Amino acid sequence: MKLHLLILLSLSLFWGCELMSDPPEEGKTHHLAIALSYDGTNIREEDYLDGTLPDAIELEKAFDALFAGKEHTSTLMLQDGSDSLSDPLLPTKTHVIERIESLSDAMDVQDILIISYSGHGMEDGSLVLYPPRDDGSIFSTSGSMYTDVLLTVAELYDALDSAKGSVLLLLDSCYSGNFVQKSETSYSLIERNAYLQEIYDQYFTEGSYTRPVFVLAATTYDNTAGETSSHGYFTQALLEGMGWDEENQELRDVGQTISADYLYQYVYYHQGIKLNGVNSWEYQHPTITGGPLDLILR
Repeated sequence: MKLHLLILLSLSLFWGCELMSDPPEEGKTHHLAIALSYDGTNIREEDYLDGTLPDAIELEKAFDALFAGKEHTSTLMLQDGSDSLSDPLLPTKTHVIERIESLSDAMDVQDILIISYSGHGMEDGSLVLYPPRDDGSIFSTSGSMYTDVLLTVAELYDALDSAKGSVLLLLDSCYSGNFVQKSETSYSLIERNAYLQEIYDQYFTEGSYTRPVFVLAATTYDNTAGETSSHGYFTQALLEGMGWDEENQELRDVGQTISADYLYQYVYYHQGIKLNGVNSWEYQHPTITGGPLDLILR
């Protein structure tokens, strides 16, 4: 009888502690949208991009609606041809790194930072940003590309070094699969590039980089990404997966928990370009970081 009383007393103490504990504090979210049209630069006019700015603008509206009623902020860093180097929101490499570092420094463990990029990408995954020159030149007179326009995979992750919360990278650019680590549980079908081994060892191996970085990329490390006249194929499907109705400028209920894994699956099955083919410009295969974790957005 005494034993039963002691057990009941112990259980009541545990229940009391559980009932009296405070729920976890809800975190803040911030969306940083980076997009470049390259209009006004010295790249070939046929390489200007039409869908990138609509990508960023509609993603901002969709995330604002998704996180309505919560502590949410957003920042647009757009390059549209009417550019001033004195504008801190012009997406030069210096401005982008400073903005990411500032947002990372301000994060708490329960916060989420979403970074979306729509623009050109190089074969090593580097993002092509606006040049720090008044004439907008990305290429020198000899035809070589200035390195100060390239934000590499390592440099982007370094800028996130102080982030205490979760980070979601949404990358709509060629060769963006370079940001995705191969994993046994990953949806990605790509192999890990040897030159990225050191980066992944630093940021993803156990005991080294413990804060989760989730990546949704438009394509694999060795393939290009395409666009329509209004959006990138990847971002168009991503917006639809979130439930964003662009025509009516509202978010509809998709009847589904919106997470990184769900959005990947939606893009995979609904993007407006086939998943495989012979010519790289005719298809693209989205990729996602693997592992047991998923990032729940709503």
